[in-house]
Amino acid sequence: MLERQCTDWQFTREDLKRTPSVSCGWTVEREELDRAKACSLIYSASRKLQLPQITSASACAYLHRFFMRHTLKEYHHYNIAATCLFFACKAEESLRKLENFIPVIVHYASKGNRRAPPGTSEFEKWRAVILRTEVVLLQALCFDMVIDHPHVALIELAETLAMPQRLTQMAWNFIADCMRLPLCLVYSPKAIACAAVVLTAKVSSLADLSGLASNILDSAWMVKAGVHKCTVDEITQWLLGLYTREAQARKAAGHGSSVADNSTEAAQTPAYSPTPSGSPMTHVQPSPSSDAK
Repeated sequence: MLERQCTDWQFTREDLKRTPSVSCGWTVEREELDRAKACSLIYSASRKLQLPQITSASACAYLHRFFMRHTLKEYHHYNIAATCLFFACKAEESLRKLENFIPVIVHYASKGNRRAPPGTSEFEKWRAVILRTEVVLLQALCFDMVIDHPHVALIELAETLAMPQRLTQMAWNFIADCMRLPLCLVYSPKAIACAAVVLTAKVSSLADLSGLASNILDSAWMVKAGVHKCTVDEITQWLLGLYTREAQARKAAGHGSSVADNSTEAAQTPAYSPTPSGSPMTHVQPSPSSDAK
């Protein structure tokens, strides 16, 4: 178990090999995929609820922080995803009523197999889970709700590098994928923004970039931004590794999607419903192929 100051959210990759979940039997890879699936649920629900992307990013950051203090064995990742998003709506002043919020969560958590209009037992189960877990979340966060996001740094970099709007949007999407990993616990917001810009340059054609590629792939601007190229390379490789594992999981599950698909949708969410009690002990033990769902 990691011991540190309550509001110290800076970790190393070695720390991620010693999380509470890993101590309880999760592999590092399995925990990473569970976190990514939870964040995919957050992004899917956020789009349906028309929430600002900063609200989604805050929810993902809260989730990653939470699982540095609690285990996936004790708290199902979809329960925490729902709770973090509902709490982020309050923290980022983009409030949504539970009557509107829960049906959307249930739709995506169950892959469209369940409905939860107000007054139903499914609605009440999720309501109990969210309200009860919100207290645990606040305690785990030590009531520290402030998140420094890489989006601000990206806007500054886009202006400095004179990036076209379409490429800036592409980099913004890469940041959303970065938030599905615990990168925000290891790297600075500016480093994550730099990695998003580099990934954008690598996947965009030279014709689209019109000579901008060489400037972006040159590390000189990173040095001026105070970020080492090796750090950017670490981030890009980590994210590309997630894409690869998700593609392998989809292939094993019989899905033909490619890594180029919208990766915030890539980690498919299995049909899930919390226990009637709303207890935190609602983790459904996965089948051998569960990581492919």
